[in-house]
Amino acid sequence: MGFLKKNGPALLALALCAVLAAALLRQSGEISRLQAELTEQRQTAEHWKERLEERDAALQALQAGEDRRTPSVTFANPTVNTADRLLSVDVIAELPAAAERSLTVGFCRPGEPWRMAWKQERFRRSESGAYTQTVTFPLDLEMGLELRLEDDTVLFSCDSVTELLPLRLSQGSTSWHYSSREQTLSQCDWSAGLMDIAGREVQAADGEFRVYRNGTLVFTGRQMPDSTDVEVNGEILDGVGLECAPGDRIRISYACTDSFGLRYEFPFFERIAMRWDDMEELPVSYRPTVTWPE
Repeated sequence: MGFLKKNGPALLALALCAVLAAALLRQSGEISRLQAELTEQRQTAEHWKERLEERDAALQALQAGEDRRTPSVTFANPTVNTADRLLSVDVIAELPAAAERSLTVGFCRPGEPWRMAWKQERFRRSESGAYTQTVTFPLDLEMGLELRLEDDTVLFSCDSVTELLPLRLSQGSTSWHYSSREQTLSQCDWSAGLMDIAGREVQAADGEFRVYRNGTLVFTGRQMPDSTDVEVNGEILDGVGLECAPGDRIRISYACTDSFGLRYEFPFFERIAMRWDDMEELPVSYRPTVTWPE
């Protein structure tokens, strides 16, 4: 009894140390188990990441192979005879699976079969393996076009033959601010870029910007070089204000003339004014209205 009284505190301390040591051992074991599980999960995640990367690489390779086997058509060097209203263009057809020295291509309206082609052309295989031909046909600015093989394989299709003309709009923009309280649309810094059928930047003649309100032409102008100023009716301005009530529809287009005399008008901005200081954007196709020279 005296021993316990004398050594009790020490024995209690030893007992507590033993309990703490056991708890630490259990915690250490639990930590080791969790670390092992975490390591296993990381290894599993790395494994699946590698599998996914391998799958994506295989899919990309397969898609690239499919793309190489897919027939395609490109166009080059369009020229327009405005007097006779004819279009001449180089047509290059890539048909990797074909081995014939020549093939017949039908020029059809979209959706019509090869047997209803309004024109047939014999394409010769070049040293590069592509089938090429320079084709001339009457230019109907309202028509669509589809190129088909005799088995009705579609090589190319477009809703408008304007896609084959010498000029395309690469970009168009303007800086604007609308005030519903003042019912005014302010504009400056018009911009438009043009490219040819191969995607190269080109210039055109007689370029001007046209602003329409509810389908009616309000004014025309041009952008001053190296400046945000615009010229309207011969006057240089740092911006143009246009009366614009909520609900009004504003369209801006860029008009120009190519080297053959065709006149293009490319829409690039169309919005409806709202009852607060904003305008609802409407989709614009960039497809031009094209007119013959007078």
